Amino acid sequence: MKKLLAILLCLAFTACREDVCMPSDPAEGHVMRFEVTVIDQPQTRGTTLDVYDNYVTKDFKTGDSFGLFIIDANDEFVPLIDGKTAKNIKVTTPDGRAWNLNSDIREVVHQLGYRYVAYYPYSEAFSSCSSMADIHTLLTAPDDDQSTREATDWMYTEATSPQTNAVTTLAFKHRYAKIEIYNSFTQGHRNNWTSAYKFTKTVDHNNVEHYRYILNAESPQTLAVSGTYTIGNELTGMKEFSYHCNPIAIENGCHSIVYTYRMDERCAVDLGFPSGVRWSPINLGTETDTYMDEAAIAGIGHVLGKRLAWGELFEKATYNYDTYINDPYNGGTSLLPSNLTGTVYDPVCQYWGGHWTLPSADDLQEFIDNMEVVRSEPVYSDELGQNINKITFRSKINGKELTLLTNGYAVNATVSNTAYLHYMSATRTGTAYCISLNNNPSLRRFNNYRYVGYNIRPVLKELYTYSDADKKDIIVRQINELAVDLGITKTMGGVTYKLLWSPFNYGAEAKVNLQTYNRTPIDENAFIEKCHVSPGMRLAWGDIEERAYFNTTEYKNSAIATKYNYNNTTSTDRDTRDLKPEDDIVQRNWPAGWYVPTAQDLQLLVDHTTITTETIDGHTWFRLTGKGDYATRSILIPGTGYIDDRPNNEKWDSYTYLQSSTIGLSGAKPTQYALNLSGTTGTVVSNAGRPTGLMLRPVRYVPL
Repeated sequence: MKKLLAILLCLAFTACREDVCMPSDPAEGHVMRFEVTVIDQPQTRGTTLDVYDNYVTKDFKTGDSFGLFIIDANDEFVPLIDGKTAKNIKVTTPDGRAWNLNSDIREVVHQLGYRYVAYYPYSEAFSSCSSMADIHTLLTAPDDDQSTREATDWMYTEATSPQTNAVTTLAFKHRYAKIEIYNSFTQGHRNNWTSAYKFTKTVDHNNVEHYRYILNAESPQTLAVSGTYTIGNELTGMKEFSYHCNPIAIENGCHSIVYTYRMDERCAVDLGFPSGVRWSPINLGTETDTYMDEAAIAGIGHVLGKRLAWGELFEKATYNYDTYINDPYNGGTSLLPSNLTGTVYDPVCQYWGGHWTLPSADDLQEFIDNMEVVRSEPVYSDELGQNINKITFRSKINGKELTLLTNGYAVNATVSNTAYLHYMSATRTGTAYCISLNNNPSLRRFNNYRYVGYNIRPVLKELYTYSDADKKDIIVRQINELAVDLGITKTMGGVTYKLLWSPFNYGAEAKVNLQTYNRTPIDENAFIEKCHVSPGMRLAWGDIEERAYFNTTEYKNSAIATKYNYNNTTSTDRDTRDLKPEDDIVQRNWPAGWYVPTAQDLQLLVDHTTITTETIDGHTWFRLTGKGDYATRSILIPGTGYIDDRPNNEKWDSYTYLQSSTIGLSGAKPTQYALNLSGTTGTVVSNAGRPTGLMLRPVRYVPL
């Protein structure tokens, strides 16, 4: 058994009912913890599986769920808890590590004699089960098309008693055998290894195909992983390659992982760089078809590998302008992108696949900034027929080492400057040049002609992009602590409130590009700082989602327009919260106490602050600073103007409007009150169009 996840699930056993009370035994009544493990029977290494150390695992993903049943002292399933169904309790993981109850039951009362059984993945169909036998009856092979399933096989646990004063382990067993194939050859890829097996196919951010298989039969089966693929296009030319992995023979309950990458990602060296980018220990073209352990890597420490021109995929005898890829070189518009990363012109992506790419100019600079030379020794290069230098670099961050070979560059049929490093990057400068890594006279970035032949040292960029929901969660969890006190209070209904202001516009987090490489932890403080200088979300009045286009006619015919009266020609209270809670996006999505401000809230904001302007990233921003004892506190508001009857593009201006929740006064026009900031002046106006796209700055009411 190998542990996968630690301390994943907490069920509170703290309530007391008339029919079931917590025993006085001190071993009972504490918060029980469940640890989820998986019993695996990995394949033996040998000839059946070409995976380093055969390290395999069952991976739980965000959103995965299992079903939980409680067995009482009579060996029957507990049907109800507090009048709510206690059979097939859904337990879900938000991040692949922690697990939370996802049902009407929020507390479960423990009673002596209780045991627990679970199965994975969760299905409503199991709610009718009244025994373990019923559960096993439903643990049938999944459908052929599993593209929408949470998992690729069924797992279950035996009846498990709680361990006194300890973590109760739910040990899952696999019902079927599983094979995971990570396939990088997505361009012109052909294979025949899907016909005999049920599978799920997914494609990650780097267009890598992931196949997860389940055996059809109860008897052992064998899977041969082989196929052909092409690389290149009309500019580079196209060539076909083949690949083959040794046949995999597995039995039910056993697991295997196969990489069809030309270079296993687990070989990448983590040098501790801030970006999370890892570096290959070898050059492109020196890889083998099997996993390269330390001995294999050391054995090719003198081999240079492929030598290519920038944007080309295949080696050639002569490197000059005449033989270079058919691309405008001097003048005109280049047919090649300014950055090759992940494109058909990226030879690392094409040959190695997965998340391997050419290093960018920034990656080279990060290497330069964080590595130091510790030794240099001569080695003989068969490719060049002469000695070159093997230079060992050490990370200033974590002390890990990486070697590079001096290699020079090829012009015509001659390799020159072999006493120095010349490693290609993915970045082009101007039309004629690309950036390379060079150490003449010291380690630096160097511009050289694109047509010359370079060696390549790949990097691993397993990129994770945070969704808007994930980013919003970071903000929502901390927004109360981030609120800014500018010394503003107001009294309503006999209650005096402190008005606290958000440090950024609503939805700012959705406008910040938040991504990491190789699961590097998110620096939440740095993310929040970026939100301070992000424009935020532009909305029509009463909208709870961004519009692609702000259209007056469309808005007039919308449900939100029908819900609220356009014609407001009579006097109105500027402190009226006309927006109903369901149409106040802040009330809907932020913690209790946060609102779209009223017109009066905006007026108080102007009255109690000093307005100045400043330029950030070339754009106008307004700083509203508190007065008196609050003169050290301020909020920044971006100059984003307004958008009316136009696409919702990012728009900057020298003035801005902020929404209120209060309907305005402008005859028969659909208006709202809004705060207009211009120069050092703030005015609450009543004629801002409700169909118009404006930003909004949330306010928090805190009773004093």
